[in-house]
Amino acid sequence: MQRIFGILLGFLLVVLRLPAQLPVGSIAPDFTAQDINGQTHHLYEILESGKIVIVEVSATWCAPCWVYHTSQALQDLYAEHGPEGDDKLRIFWVEGDPSTNVNCIFGPAGCNGGTAGNYTQGIDYPILDNAGIANAYQISYYPTLFVICPNKRLFEVDPLSAEDLWTKASVCPVAYGTNNAGIFKYSPGTQLNEICGVQEITPHFTLTNLGAAPLSQATIELQWNNTVVETQQWNGNLYTYDEANITFSPIAISNSGTLQTTVSTINNGANEDDFTNNVRTDNFSQAKSFNTTQVVLKIRTDNYGEETYWEVRDDWGAVLEFGGNQDVGPQGGGSFPLGTPIGPGAYPSLTIIRDTLHLPVNGCYSIHISDAYGDGMCCDFGAGYYRMYNLDNPNSPIISGGEFDEYARRAFGTGALSVTTEAQASVQLELFPNPAHDQLFVDLATTFTEAVQLRVFNAIGQLQYEDKELVPTPEPQPLDISFWQTGVYFLQIQQGNQTITRAFIIEK
Repeated sequence: MQRIFGILLGFLLVVLRLPAQLPVGSIAPDFTAQDINGQTHHLYEILESGKIVIVEVSATWCAPCWVYHTSQALQDLYAEHGPEGDDKLRIFWVEGDPSTNVNCIFGPAGCNGGTAGNYTQGIDYPILDNAGIANAYQISYYPTLFVICPNKRLFEVDPLSAEDLWTKASVCPVAYGTNNAGIFKYSPGTQLNEICGVQEITPHFTLTNLGAAPLSQATIELQWNNTVVETQQWNGNLYTYDEANITFSPIAISNSGTLQTTVSTINNGANEDDFTNNVRTDNFSQAKSFNTTQVVLKIRTDNYGEETYWEVRDDWGAVLEFGGNQDVGPQGGGSFPLGTPIGPGAYPSLTIIRDTLHLPVNGCYSIHISDAYGDGMCCDFGAGYYRMYNLDNPNSPIISGGEFDEYARRAFGTGALSVTTEAQASVQLELFPNPAHDQLFVDLATTFTEAVQLRVFNAIGQLQYEDKELVPTPEPQPLDISFWQTGVYFLQIQQGNQTITRAFIIEK
């Protein structure tokens, strides 16, 4: 699985065994610092000029840091996209260990604290000897790399090649022109682009102003198979890089098709300076189906079997079966720092694993395959794969794959599916206020008296809250959300074979 940086796994990182650093989407702490040549750099000033910034925090004695440094990945990226290239980004290498002195950056001579070599050799980007930056960015292991977008939001990335780093960094919104808006943090409202039965989705995104002029109006359309299903007229006042949450009403889909979201006009028909980020398209296909509830899963690991983890979930998102390295977890890349000890359940490399899944009832399910390094199971470092078969025909797979990044998700059905749509349901659900702050009211109406199962998932499908025996009442019931983070959530109720999902937003 690893590309040219697979050798990093041969070393142990010195880590503090803490969770990941600053959460994805955090505002990057500002800094003004001198590099080892005496030049001063102000982070926010660079970001406000429209540049993407990559910060690597390392320690001179750290063996994996030295291996990555000598790969020249950051130097290659800087040559192509730095000031001497297309001038789209800046890079800072930060010595973050306060116990080393500045001499360690240049090699062993006069070094206190240890060094692997001369970190200045062959490098054009600035080097900062500044443990204060490491503290501000809550560094818990070396090396740590952050991509910081011009809107000052950051996310962590693994030590990747120059090409892959640029692919990651290219998701940053970058301001251009006068009247310019874009779709970012987009989600079709489901992790699965395969339809099993009737699936309810709630598309949402952040409308971002990328122009110099304030964004005051936008017309936004949602289409399913080229038919407009909803049009929203947004009005407000967004300055450059300001964002507004846009959420469409839930729609039920049951067949293959194309979902398209378009910001069609802005500022009452002003000429758009860049329309390339105004459209998002998702293609949905019909999920594969197995003839019984017993399904054979076959996995062949690649050269790095310890990086694989999988889960099978029901249509509520509950995990029914799992396997592989539990330290990798369901989110894949970035959650398994390079060089950490192999966790429980890890598979050997270049090995075939077979497992018969005993699913409880006919219905809809999904399989989630994660990769710790974020480059799938195939094909540069072994022809790994996952395949799923009918129990009575283990030779022709119904589902197969192996080429993905952090994770692959596939929906599937078993036996004869019977799904009740909301239009036929005897359960009605409304949420208010939306957006909510400290309290959300759940207004539930049903013709039945038995308890309802209620679950709340966050935007990446993790279970946030559960009440398995919610008793319907005539009055709306409050849900305390005062300690939940800002973001989009999905509240789902189930009564019998009826399931309804509603999206809501928390704003602090």
